Amino acid sequence: MPKLKTHKGIKKRFKVSATGKVSHKRCGSSHLMSHKNGKQVRRLRKKTQLKVEAEAHRLRRAVHRHEGANPVAIARAKAEAVEGEGQAESESKSNAEETPGT
Repeated sequence: MPKLKTHKGIKKRFKVSATGKVSHKRCGSSHLMSHKNGKQVRRLRKKTQLKVEAEAHRLRRAVHRHEGANPVAIARAKAEAVEGEGQAESESKSNAEETPGT
């Protein structure tokens, strides 16, 4: 079986983060900026994340980066971990208050 080739056009235009989020440069920021207001120009300078998860999945497969990653599931797992730590801390504090020190 031959190796799968990455899609070079997508590789040049999109970047996949470690968590699987896909970012890209906004359109309309290369020239003809004189008639655009400053707020719009500043917003166009920044990279943006893809909102459609199906498109992000297609692009991850095309560049062969974090293909199985699901950023929504990763974010949910992180939130649950932080919530679990908070509950564990509150339980340990309540246990410490219930049992007086010796």
